Amino acid sequence: MTEALVYLPTLALFSFVTVASALLRHEMLILLCIPPVFVALIMGFVMAIYAGDTFGPLPTGVALAAGIPPGWWLSRRLQPRDLLITIYLGWAIALVLALVAFEFPDHA
Repeated sequence: MTEALVYLPTLALFSFVTVASALLRHEMLILLCIPPVFVALIMGFVMAIYAGDTFGPLPTGVALAAGIPPGWWLSRRLQPRDLLITIYLGWAIALVLALVAFEFPDHA
């Protein structure tokens, strides 16, 4: 149960980072989104496979879908510079949660 409370918000944050970066409306600032999106896609993919196997596809899908509305809404509401700061903040929180999630023991 505790493991799900760490994995699923991490997936939602990785989803948010990806969606918000895709909707960033600035030609040069979008280049700064390459590292967060790269890490979010790779780590999110691995964590989604594990979460889908451990918690089921429904909670995993809901967690991935939960990052889409905030990413869309904030991309419309914030200026590009502020959205970039929000993307990096979400990425940093997701990385901390991922570090905590990777500390859980493996299921045999």
